[in-house]
Formats: sequence, C-alpha cells, structure tokens
Amino acid sequence: MTTVREARIIPRSDRRTTPWANGAGTTAEIAAGAAFRWRFSVATLDAGSTFSPFPEVDRIFTVIGDHPVSLDFGDVPTLIPSLSPTAFAGERSPDCVAEGPTEAFNVMVRRTTTAASVGIVDIGAAHDVDAHGRLAVLVLVLGGRLTTDLGPVEPGDGLLVERGLVRVSGPASVVIAEILDRT
Repeated sequence: MTTVREARIIPRSDRRTTPWANGAGTTAEIAAGAAFRWRFSVATLDAGSTFSPFPEVDRIFTVIGDHPVSLDFGDVPTLIPSLSPTAFAGERSPDCVAEGPTEAFNVMVRRTTTAASVGIVDIGAAHDVDAHGRLAVLVLVLGGRLTTDLGPVEPGDGLLVERGLVRVSGPASVVIAEILDRT
C-alpha cells in the first residue's frame, strides 16, 4: 500500500519578511493556506507596539525567544512567558511590550472555516507527524535537530505536512501547530 504524502521542509532562510498591517513591526511568513484560511509566521519583537486587528480571525501567540512579552488588552497587562501558547480573538489588538529582543510564533485562522492548536514538545525517539484529519501540521524546530526522510530540520526551520505522515526523530524541542477544518 502506498501513502500519498504532501510534505516539505521550509528553511528559516526561505521565510518572506513583511511589515505588519499597522507598520509597527515585521513578521516572517512560514506558510499560509488558500484565501487566508490559516497562516504560520514568526514576528520579531524589539520594543513596544500595538498588534494589528484581524476581524474574524483567531490567533495563537507563542513567545519562542529569550524574553517574555506583556500583552495589554485594555485592562491589566498579562505577562506571556516563553513557550506558553496564548489564544485570543484577532479583533483584539493588544499593546505589546517585549522585555528584550525576542520572537513570537503566530498561528492565525479564519474562525468560520478553521481552528488551530499549538503545543510545545520534546522529540527524542521516532515520532509521526500525521496530517490525517487536519488541513496542515507544522513542526517548528526551536532547539536540537530533527531527522526525517526529507532531510534534516535545523533550528528555525519548519516541517509542513499537509497530507500523509512524516516520521521524525530528535533530539529536538519543537512547536507543533495543527490546523483543523470546521466546514
């Protein structure tokens, strides 16, 4: 039996950096679905800024750099430590203050058609990254190195699986983000 697979390694160097919609920062897109149903990106946070509003979009914000970030939605600022996925509605555009230069992994999904989850995982022995029942699964390597039959996945690189599965092994610390279809 042959399994059809659509998977690729996305090197950090292939990311396209663009300014935020409000011009207050930059983001480097890793991958995106058709018609902005979903998007994976990494934002560079150097100082204070205000996030751009994204109506009808749900976000999961995960600090992946060395310094925590405070998000202020208009009430009390919330300290977001590194590797702590934080979900919020895209209509909310919090003020953001980084305690030092850092990066944040962002997942954005069109709320009416998709949902997302984000987890932090340490991969040692063989682990399957399986897209069955999902639109996409991204594995973003934070530290260490993954070995796959597609080649090595180094820190900052991503493995995107949109169909089938890919067996990976570490040791590596990774973010795993999944996109689910709501339609």
